[in-house]
Amino acid sequence: MAKHPRMIQYLDKVQGLLKEFPTFTIQQVPRAENTHADALASLGSAMDTQFKLSIPVEHLDRPSIEEMEPIDSMQIDEDPSWQDSIIDYLVNGNLLTNKSEARKVQQKAARYYMQGDKLIRRSYSGPHLTCIKYPQTLEVLWKIHDGECGNHSGGRSLAQKALNAGYIWPTMRHDSTEYVKRCDRCQRYKPVPNLPAEIYHPQNSLWPFMQWVIDLVGPMPTASAKKEMMIVTTDYFTKWIEAEALSSTKEDDVERFMWRNIICRFGCPQSLVTDNGSQFIGKQITAFFKKYGIKQHLSTPRYPQGNGQAEASNKIILDCLKKRLEGTEGKWVDELPGVLWAYRTTKRRSTGETPFSLAYGTEAIIPPHITVPSIGIEVGSIEQNSEQMRLNLDLLEGKREKAIVRVASYQ
Repeated sequence: MAKHPRMIQYLDKVQGLLKEFPTFTIQQVPRAENTHADALASLGSAMDTQFKLSIPVEHLDRPSIEEMEPIDSMQIDEDPSWQDSIIDYLVNGNLLTNKSEARKVQQKAARYYMQGDKLIRRSYSGPHLTCIKYPQTLEVLWKIHDGECGNHSGGRSLAQKALNAGYIWPTMRHDSTEYVKRCDRCQRYKPVPNLPAEIYHPQNSLWPFMQWVIDLVGPMPTASAKKEMMIVTTDYFTKWIEAEALSSTKEDDVERFMWRNIICRFGCPQSLVTDNGSQFIGKQITAFFKKYGIKQHLSTPRYPQGNGQAEASNKIILDCLKKRLEGTEGKWVDELPGVLWAYRTTKRRSTGETPFSLAYGTEAIIPPHITVPSIGIEVGSIEQNSEQMRLNLDLLEGKREKAIVRVASYQ
């Protein structure tokens, strides 16, 4: 039996909770076996203030034995948001009492407007941006970084993809960087950059899907249907990647892949860069290339830089698969479509555009648009969408010309 009034309250609380269990067992833990809990208790009570930022300690406002008073209202007051002062000025014309802060709000508000109950920012380039705040910011970052369209990209790329998807908040760059730093898989599988052995001389393409490079990757962990190889091809212009898992790498497999994934989707390419593998230089496959007017260029083992685009694409896919699988390597075939989608909807540094945009003239709808609708998704209509699609196609040539100039400058 408890004697101290506070312990009596705890005992009553425990006895009330035990009524919900049909059976239970109470076992005392010897002090010698409870050192971990004792150490945590001592650490929390004697911690220096300087360590509280790196070792968080949660302080309870009230003990668990204290009964909560009934609350009539369901209204929950949110913490102040960066949007509040701007919205208050745009909707009600109110300004802060501090003159310098009020002037700052006025200058900021010139780039914003209200669309219903949402704050929208006019973008310097591209579509107008939907302003969001926590926890929406965390949801957007999670879906872009870890979700179906996620490729565990770096902080800058993650922020760029969120911006490209139509969202904005003041600490976007910092939050993206911190999010990546806290991602365990990104830290463990982050590639170590290495300088090339000699100067890399890249190949150029003058229009989309004119020139491709193809390569085999493997062996991979054995998956269903004994698939342990992967065939990967990349378009030099758009950086679009097509990849497929294979159980064998014969000429028939290469021919089938080229027909289904390249010719039937993007037309006959003018040229194709391959290595000297037997599946790329055999009589059957060379006859196939000749039939469709595809000029074959071979990269030699003495000069692997000639196949540099293929090596870069392979590295990207393998890095993304490593971060997604985490102990389930045999499921890489199931994850491959998601990796390709994530890659195609991420801006490439060399072109400044996403492969999807350079291929189709517009950006893809990605999962964050569904759960946190951007302004373009929320107010768009079928008529406006059709008109915008036609406009994008008219402007696509200019976008591609700009990409050519950017690639040349990047190289």
